[in-house]
Amino acid sequence: MKLPKVFALLAAAVLATFGSGKLTVSALAASDPPNQENGQAFSSQPFQHVYVIMMENTGSANVIGNPNLPYINQLIHDYGYDSNYFGVTHESLANYVAFITGNNWGTNSDDPTQQFNHTNLVDQLEAHHLTWKGYMESMPTVGFKGYWYPDNEPAGTPPSVTPPNALYAIKHNPFTLMTDIVNNPSRLDHVVPFSQLKTDLQSDNVPNFVWISPNVINDMHGQPPGPGATVTYNDPTQLYQAGDQFVHNTVNMIMASHSWKTSKSVIFITWDEATYPSGNPTPSELQTFTAPGPDAPVVPAGTVNGFAWPGGPYGGGQVPLIIIDSADPHHFVINTWSNHYSLLRTIEQNWHLGYLGNASDSNQVKTLPIPGEPGMASQP
Repeated sequence: MKLPKVFALLAAAVLATFGSGKLTVSALAASDPPNQENGQAFSSQPFQHVYVIMMENTGSANVIGNPNLPYINQLIHDYGYDSNYFGVTHESLANYVAFITGNNWGTNSDDPTQQFNHTNLVDQLEAHHLTWKGYMESMPTVGFKGYWYPDNEPAGTPPSVTPPNALYAIKHNPFTLMTDIVNNPSRLDHVVPFSQLKTDLQSDNVPNFVWISPNVINDMHGQPPGPGATVTYNDPTQLYQAGDQFVHNTVNMIMASHSWKTSKSVIFITWDEATYPSGNPTPSELQTFTAPGPDAPVVPAGTVNGFAWPGGPYGGGQVPLIIIDSADPHHFVINTWSNHYSLLRTIEQNWHLGYLGNASDSNQVKTLPIPGEPGMASQP
C-alpha cells in the first residue's frame, strides 16, 4: 500500500546524538575490526538461531538520523549495518514472497488473495531438520487464514480493500501466502501470534529460524484513514515512534533470553521497501523509490503501482539492514550491494540449504560478509 510522502531526512546533513557519540552517514563509512576475543569460540560454527524482523515502507534516508528513531539509530551505531541494501521491488507483498522463495514471480501487487505454489525457505529448513516459526503481531489465532484482523468492512467488501481498523495483514505474512503451508495444518501450527515469542524465549524453546512481523502500526506502515483507525499512514511521527519502541522491546527481549546468551544467534532487522512518494513524483524521486538491488525484476513501461513507469529494473529502493551477531557484537559497516535475495542467500548458506531462485545467482547476489564470520564469505 502506498504511503503519502513523509518528510525527507537528508542523511548527509542530519545527525543523531547518543551520549558523547554522533551518528552520521560519514560515521558509517568504514567498519571497525571484529572483536576476536569475544567471537573466537563461535567463529567457525553456523548461527544456531536466526531472527528476521521485517519493518515496512521506510527508506534509509528516512531512518538515518531520524530523531523519532533513537533506538534504531543506536543499533546502527552499535552493531552491524549494510549501507547498500535495497528492497527487491514494490509493493509490500512482492518483497515477502521474494524473501521466502527467491523470486517475486511477476507480482507487484498487494492483492491479498494471491497464493504462491513454489519451493520456499520452509521446505529447505524442514528438509534439513531445522525448526521455524512465524510470529505475527495482532494475528488472532494460530494458523489464522484471514486477510485482515480486525476487519470492520461490510460483508462482501473485496479483500483488496484495507479495513481502517486492521492491524494484521496477510500480505505481511510470507508463510500463509505459500500453498504448501496454508494447506498443511501441521505447518500452519508454526504461524503463531507474536505473543508466543515471549513464551518460547522464556521456556528456551526457540526455533532455529524466527520470523517476526509487527502489526501495521508497529512496523511503521500505518492504517488507512477511516472508522477505527488508530494511527494512519498520514502520521509518520507516531509510526516512527511506534516502530522504534517495538524494535526496542523485541530486541531487548531476545537479547535478555537464555537462548541468546548461550547460543550463537543473529538478528537481522530490515524494511521491505522504501518510502512511497506522493502524487506525481519527479523523475529523481521515482528513481530513488525504485533504486534496484541485485536481480531486481525488469518491468516494462506502463502504469505500475499508480506511477508512470518508463521501463527497466523496478527495485524496492534503499532500505536499512541492521545485523546483531551474538558471538561478536560490535559496530561494523558493510557496503555490499544487496537486497532480500542476499539475506535469503546468507541464511541458506549458514545452514547449507542450497539456494532458491535468484539467491543462487552468485554473479549478482552475494552472501552478506559479516565480519568475524568466516562461514559468511560469499560462495558460488
